[in-house]
Amino acid sequence: MASPLQLLRESGIMRHYLVVFALLTAVLNGIVTASVGAWLGQTYTNHLARRDAVQGMADLVYERRARAGLVVSSLRRNADLDELRHRKRGYDDVFIEWNKRIQNNILQIRNLIGEKDAAGLEEVLQYGLVPALTQMDGCLTRGYDVRIAGQDPLPIVDGCQFAVLHQFALDCAKGITDELFRLTRLSLSPFAGNSRREVSEAEARARGACARSTANSPSSPPVAPPAAGDR
Repeated sequence: MASPLQLLRESGIMRHYLVVFALLTAVLNGIVTASVGAWLGQTYTNHLARRDAVQGMADLVYERRARAGLVVSSLRRNADLDELRHRKRGYDDVFIEWNKRIQNNILQIRNLIGEKDAAGLEEVLQYGLVPALTQMDGCLTRGYDVRIAGQDPLPIVDGCQFAVLHQFALDCAKGITDELFRLTRLSLSPFAGNSRREVSEAEARARGACARSTANSPSSPPVAPPAAGDR
């Protein structure tokens, strides 16, 4: 039978081990908690950056479309030249901004979902949306020039079917940006990512949105459109 002194000694050793175990557990828990917290914070930051990139591209497309509509509205109403020139300057500003940022937008798409997976959506943007914006720009610019020259711009605007092109820009841009938003959804799984199937389905939906618009457009988009609809 163990003596009282031996029991005390053994109990002291056990307490020592328990204290060490508790300290190690606390340290490990702290490390794990800090690591998970940092990962969650970085994941959310990256998510916001991706969403901001998509939103920036969407805002630019929709602003260009909206300002084009304002110019044509002034043409249809035979508004005074001051209003027309003011609206045209606003449109030209966003036209220049689009030209400045089109390549950056393409790079952002690649960054969002990977260069390989981005090829399809990039093609929809380059050969679906951009040619339509180019046609829309040419249409309103010719109408504007005719109006400034003192002639009726409506035969020009109606002849190039501006309303159809205007609707195209909405349908196609929405199709592309909706799918980009879908592919940049927030996921808290460290192994999450877009499967090839998800990317293919997103590409097909975007193509469908643009194809429906293109089917009603006055002419097919060019095979090799200019990067941003140069005049």
